[in-house]
Amino acid sequence: MIIDVHNHIGVDKDTTSQTASQLLANMNEQDIDNAFVFPFNEVKADLITASLNLLDESKKNTKFIPLLRFDPNKIKLSELESILPKFKGVKLHPRSQNFDPLDKKYFKIYAMIEKSGKPLLFHTRKEQIVFSDPDRIVGLAEKFPKLNIILGHFAAASSIAIEKVGSSKNLFLETSVMSSPRLFEMVVEKIGSEKIMFGSDSPYSDQEIELLKIKKAKLNEEDKENILHRNATRLFKLK
Repeated sequence: MIIDVHNHIGVDKDTTSQTASQLLANMNEQDIDNAFVFPFNEVKADLITASLNLLDESKKNTKFIPLLRFDPNKIKLSELESILPKFKGVKLHPRSQNFDPLDKKYFKIYAMIEKSGKPLLFHTRKEQIVFSDPDRIVGLAEKFPKLNIILGHFAAASSIAIEKVGSSKNLFLETSVMSSPRLFEMVVEKIGSEKIMFGSDSPYSDQEIELLKIKKAKLNEEDKENILHRNATRLFKLK
C-alpha cells in the first residue's frame, strides 16, 4: 500500500496546474492507493472554496483525501470551527500566505486544530523570508504539545529540524523534493522510520521520482512500509 500525503489540484498563480484526472492517472501508474490533496495558491478561487471543491471531488474519487488550506490572515475562528471537522487535516503555506507561524496572533488557530486532533502540514523550506524556515517552525511543537505537525519537503533537509523531530512526540517529516536515498538511510538510522511519511508534492515533483528515492534507499521492508503508508494511516486515523 502507498499513501502520498502531498499533492496539489487546481491552478497556481505561477501557472503550474494539475487536474484530478491527471493525478489519478499518475497514481494508477505508480500503484498509489491514496493521495492527500489540497489547493495551489489559487488564481481564481479563494483557498477555502477551493478546499471545499476538493472535498466534493473526493466523494467521486475516493482515492483522494482532502486537506483544508486557508489564509490564516483572513479566516475567522468561527468559520474554521465550522469547516475543520469535514477534513482530515490542514495544510498551511507561510510564504504564499505571507504569515509568520510564530506570531502569537495565529496561536488560537493552532489551538483549535490541536483540539480537533487533526494533523497540520506546513510548507517548509530555506527561502528568502524566514517564515518557512523549519528550524523556527519546530518551536511550535513545545507550545502545542498535542498538535501533530508535519514538516513538508523533508524539513529542507535541515539537521537541526530533523534532530528535533527525533526528540519530539508531535513532529513528523514529509519526504518530498528535499530528500535522497542516502539521506533517508541516514535519517532513519538516527531517528527511526516512525516519524516519516511519503509525499511527492505533485505536480511540482513527480510521484515516480519521489517513490524511487524510497525504493532505492537501503532500508528494510518494515521501514519502507512505515514511510509509504503505516505512519500516515496512524497519524491521520485512516480506516
